[in-house]
Amino acid sequence: MRLVDTHCHLNFKAFHADFLAVAKKSAKKGVERAVIVGSSGSTSARALEVARGINDKLGRMWAYVAVGIHPTHFDDIGSFSLIERLAEDKLVAAIGETGFDLYRMGEDSVPRQKELFDRHIELSKKTGKPLIFHNRNADEVFTAELKRIQGLRAVFHCFSTDHNFAKLVTDLGFYVSFTAKITYGNKKLKKVIKRTPIGRIMIETDAPYIVPEPQRSEGVERNEPYLVMETAKKIAQIKELEVDFVADKTTKNALDFFAL
Repeated sequence: MRLVDTHCHLNFKAFHADFLAVAKKSAKKGVERAVIVGSSGSTSARALEVARGINDKLGRMWAYVAVGIHPTHFDDIGSFSLIERLAEDKLVAAIGETGFDLYRMGEDSVPRQKELFDRHIELSKKTGKPLIFHNRNADEVFTAELKRIQGLRAVFHCFSTDHNFAKLVTDLGFYVSFTAKITYGNKKLKKVIKRTPIGRIMIETDAPYIVPEPQRSEGVERNEPYLVMETAKKIAQIKELEVDFVADKTTKNALDFFAL
């Protein structure tokens, strides 16, 4: 089974002691590539450090990086000059994650989140590298931005909204990426997956977060890239497709999108 974990955080503290072992395990279990995503200036720099260490150990290009500042970290906008420098590295495959979060932050934070978002948009245009969007409880804000960002390559990571928004963004050429949230019995996401063309779907773990079922019920507390297979299995079940087909198609989508 060919797999790409398009969004993980092997640069976070949860993997500080064993990111190399985790990468080796995931590679052996069929994960061909992984994108390690930054959420601040420091974690973006750490993502590059971790990716280099993994690739040196594996002897091949396995780990890639996205650099950016999470929308809830808009106070870190002063680090954006570092993000711009990091984005020049050949291992950087994407810009982000960026976007809008109204789950953790109030409406009054939107102007500051937008200022940060705009910096990422301009960096994507400058570098030609695609964007990873974070959207939490912010469909209306994103909808107002869609005309302006139409034509850019972007994926809505950890997609968790409804089929109407999914249709809107995929019709405009964007991708949606699913995590193991879909293994929790979410009827809304099941409807999204049924209606979204497989050619617009990618998969991710968001590791160390969002442990899939059945592993979560078995007491597993940390997600890892190899567990992206559980998301592929669930998509196959929902769409009534062979799991190998889903794995191959989402892998191709990821390789093409990130130019890996």
